[in-house]
Parts: sequence; structure tokens; C-alpha cells
Amino acid sequence: MQKLFEKKSECYGCEVCSAVCPQGAITMKRDTEGFAYPVIDGEICIDCGLCEEICPKKHPIEKTECRSYAVRCNDDAVLYGSTSGGAFSLIASCVLEEGGLVCGAVFDKDFNVVHVLSGDIGPMRKSKYIQSGMGTCLKDMELALKSGKEVLFSGTPCQCHGVKMLLGKYSGLHLVSLVCHGVMAPGLWEDYKSWLEKDGKLTEYCWRDKRRLDDAHTVAFTVDGNETVAIFQKDPWCRIYSKSVALRPSCHECDYCFPERDFDFSIGDFWGIDKIHPELADGKGTSLVIAGSDWALNVMEKVRSSAFVLDVGTEQALQESLVKPVKEPFLRRFFFTDFARKGSDGCCDIPLLLKKYGC
Repeated sequence: MQKLFEKKSECYGCEVCSAVCPQGAITMKRDTEGFAYPVIDGEICIDCGLCEEICPKKHPIEKTECRSYAVRCNDDAVLYGSTSGGAFSLIASCVLEEGGLVCGAVFDKDFNVVHVLSGDIGPMRKSKYIQSGMGTCLKDMELALKSGKEVLFSGTPCQCHGVKMLLGKYSGLHLVSLVCHGVMAPGLWEDYKSWLEKDGKLTEYCWRDKRRLDDAHTVAFTVDGNETVAIFQKDPWCRIYSKSVALRPSCHECDYCFPERDFDFSIGDFWGIDKIHPELADGKGTSLVIAGSDWALNVMEKVRSSAFVLDVGTEQALQESLVKPVKEPFLRRFFFTDFARKGSDGCCDIPLLLKKYGC
């Protein structure tokens, strides 16, 4: 029977091994930290080796030539509905205009973060910071690609690499990788969400709101019709994320901390734009866009008609997450020890975690 990893930092949780298994022998199951890992059923595994062949961790991604840009969408509705400069929407719209589909992370009706294949990109905007479940989207994308449709997938670099390994044979597949700090556990988010809903139903949640023109450094959520708004770094839950004490183990050994990723695009916030183009330092947000294919370069020419696009050097575009992985904090082990202590309701002590690690 195949063994996919020796230690948990060697698994991204991208789910492509589960999708490729011809026997359905691989299921994703959560560990005590709330992250999902593949578990192989030895009774039905036929040792075909496809899971190892498809695993992105076992096949380091190649580097490619790239060009970097600072981008801001001209449409204010799109700009204010986006985390940074609206680059994702601009790229996705080019695919939709050709009759294609887009696969991105959304909140479902229960506010779980999942990937879906759709023609509606609105819910895919805005950062989620939780590892998304892939659900049926890997199979849905393959069916769309087989039918001749173009498909754009947007996700973390490890998710993009997994999708590339699984579906890269299709010429209509396009990949948009995020410049990623790391992802938190779905199990942790569910406990936090349950705690938020102690006074009513959660109906809206935004990690990066722009109402204060502070480069989306405001968090806003609505429970039972009552909205809470706070500065990102003063919100205990957001501080737990930014302090990196609750990230997936593989995030601390990220294999994608370089700009020349072999994807069509890598996008993220353009921190430091004030030093390159001060006029954009107005708190509305600017996207860093790294184009790594001929298709991507053609898209960039198209979006110039609906966005401000500034060519920049690679060195000017470098962000911390494109240089080195985030260091694993000493407190991480204590955080997840506390998380693993569940109450009678099956949830961890969220007030304790917020006070102890988010202050």
C-alpha cells in the first residue's frame, strides 16, 4: 500500500490524490488540528501508484520567465469588492468573455470555505484565509475541460500545483496562484464560527474590508443583523492568523516562495507601491500581478483597457511570501494543544484561544 507522506508538513491537503484514485481508496480526514489529510484504505488500494505520481509535493515545480505589474481596476464596484486591486476579477472576466468558467474559493451557505466552478465570480472575491475544501470541483473542472471550455482555477500555490498535476494535460486550463501567507484549519474556523453564532446567525464575514480606505485592513462581520467592525490587527481572531500560530504545517516549509512560479499568474497585495507609484498609496488597494505564460501576457494586454497597469521590475515586486516561508512560531504547539481540548458541545474554548494567543 502506498504511503503518501512521512510527516504532516509533507502534505499540502490539495486533495488531488483522492480525486485521481481509481478505487476511491483515499479519503480526506481531519486530524486533531482541524486540517484534512489523505487516508488510504488498504483493503481496496491496488498499489497503482497514481496518487504518488500526481502528488505535487513529490514533483517540485519548475521556474519560468515572468513579468511583474502593479494593477488597479478602473471599476470602483469591482475595486471596492476586492481585497487588493481587482486583478482576479480582471483576469477571470477575460475567461468568462470567451465562454469559460472560473473555479475559486467561496463561502457556502453555512460559511464553510469551499471551491466551486461557476460563471459568477462575485463570491470568489475577497480573501478567505481558511484552507478550502475542493468538493466536486476537480471532477467538475475536468468535465468542463473535456467539453472544450476554458477553465480558470484560482487558489493557493500548492492547490494550483496539484490542479496542474491532475489536469495540466488540458490546454484550456489556466492557473492563478495567490501570493500566500498560509492557511488556517477548517476545523478551527468552524469552532470560531459556532462561537460567533452564540447570539444569532452569521450572515456576512469579510476579513479585508475597504470602508476605511486602509488597504483593506478592516475586518467586518454581521451576526443576527448586528455588524461588528474592527481594525484587522486589533481583532483577536485576525491576530491569531497574522501571528502564524494556526497555519497548516506545510505552510512553514512552503515550496513556492519565489516569483517565477510555473503558473499563468501569481497575484496578491502590492505592498510597497507607495515607493514606486505614490499616487496609488491611497488605501484603495493595488494588486501585484506576475505573469508567467504567453497566455497571461496576452491577458495583461487586454486588461489595460479597463485598469491601470504599471510594468515593474521583479525586485520591486518581491513580497515577503515570495522570498521565504513564514517561520513556525514556538507557540504553535501550545495553540493546537489548547484547540484539541473540546467541550461538551464538541468545540474548543474559543474565548481562551482569543485571549491567550490573539491579544
